[in-house]
Amino acid sequence: MGAVNNERTKVLLDTGANVSAVTESFARKLRLKRLASADLKIDVQGIGKTKVETTIRAMVKVTLGWEIVYEFEVWIMDHHAGVDLILGTDFMIPAGIRLDLYNSKAKLPDEIEINLIKSASAHEDTEYGNTICGGPTEAVVVASRLTAEFKLQRRPPDATTHELWVRRVNQLVPTVRFTHNGRPSRVLLTNTGEKPGSCPAHFPVVQWVPHEVLPLTKGYVRVDSTKYRDWQVLAYDSAIDRDLLKKEQRLYAEWLSHQPAAVDRPDYETPTGIRHRPETADGAHQRDSHVQNNGSGSNASKRRRNNSSTTSRVQWPYETDLNSKPSPTKCTE
Repeated sequence: MGAVNNERTKVLLDTGANVSAVTESFARKLRLKRLASADLKIDVQGIGKTKVETTIRAMVKVTLGWEIVYEFEVWIMDHHAGVDLILGTDFMIPAGIRLDLYNSKAKLPDEIEINLIKSASAHEDTEYGNTICGGPTEAVVVASRLTAEFKLQRRPPDATTHELWVRRVNQLVPTVRFTHNGRPSRVLLTNTGEKPGSCPAHFPVVQWVPHEVLPLTKGYVRVDSTKYRDWQVLAYDSAIDRDLLKKEQRLYAEWLSHQPAAVDRPDYETPTGIRHRPETADGAHQRDSHVQNNGSGSNASKRRRNNSSTTSRVQWPYETDLNSKPSPTKCTE
């Protein structure tokens, strides 16, 4: 499966063709911009009932799988290959695509693998083409001792024809959840390591393999096997149950409330009445007498200031006229 200009469709990787072509009806559906040139003409045989000629080309965006995107120029012609797009060796060799026909996979750069669809005419092929994979639609990052989940397809294969297999993703342990009628609905990924773990998008964590056929990739186990049960024990031991954690916190708070205090806590009586000021011997309140003392002291200081101002004035016994001249005095023995 692939996409042409974000339109999902089946793509044929043909190693026997040296050109790439798209059908006329599919080109009209996508409204591709046509590049016509009378100087370039191609004659193709083998993909149609008769010889096919065309001079029309178009630039398309081809997506293989879910990640790798290419921009390539293809020819527009009516062929009878049963698919909308044919990618020949003129595309596969520059793109670095390798075909693993034994495992029914196409290997792209960066070791990205795409499952090939079994053709209707290949009756002699093995049953590996009927294998169905399941995984997260987006990349999943799980912190230490936490759990993430992803949903499986709503209509899985029938249990009478296929068997469910699961595998670990590094330190992520899968746990398959079933509905009330026994249909697998979702998968939990528990991180059992000390560091965050990740699962790539569309990684085949789950596989439905026909009966009496084993998965080609190593690491898969049946959900009813002893190995899978050991994984569940490891996941249960490593994961943090949020409900159980809240219950433990509540029980700890109750236990702590019944424990004796680490230090003495004396009980103090809470005052409820109105307290009066103590009275002195003369019957006056202590604060009023203090105010009176302060007042008498201030009056005494005022009187002292007045006395000092009166005594500082000098009274001359004789009044003299400033304009008169002093008269000489005679000294007598």
